[in-house]
Amino acid sequence: MNEDRYDKIDELMEAFQQFSRINWQKNNPSLLKPSEIRVLITIRLGTEKSGKPVLTISDISKMHKVTSPTITQMVNSLLAQGYVVRTSDAQDKRVSGIALTDKGVRLADAAIARIRDTFKGMIDYLGKERSRALIELLNGVYHYFEEINGQLED
Repeated sequence: MNEDRYDKIDELMEAFQQFSRINWQKNNPSLLKPSEIRVLITIRLGTEKSGKPVLTISDISKMHKVTSPTITQMVNSLLAQGYVVRTSDAQDKRVSGIALTDKGVRLADAAIARIRDTFKGMIDYLGKERSRALIELLNGVYHYFEEINGQLED
């Protein structure tokens, strides 16, 4: 009887595996990597949400839950391509901020619009109630993995 609750384990594993095979960025008209586009989006939404004109590498790395050197590499690439600029803090010259250029704003806004349209389509496809249930379930799954990952690190 106790094993019945695990009878769908293979189907659950397969459902998660399907997401690794989806090409989320299929309609990406830019030559940027998906990770670079995510950084642009993070800067765009992060500055809007915080009201700050720039974000630091540390801010961005915390939002992505990756190391600062990983973000620095992407920011340097975006800098070289003209999507972002680096600014100095007037009080502390060791701190530099990252801001989008006009080119970066246009690409980030276009990417945000594409992503929102994709999720609007999913809501239309699933319906409002099933979409709410999905949000609740996915948040629960996320918290579960956060919890077990925290336990594994202890």
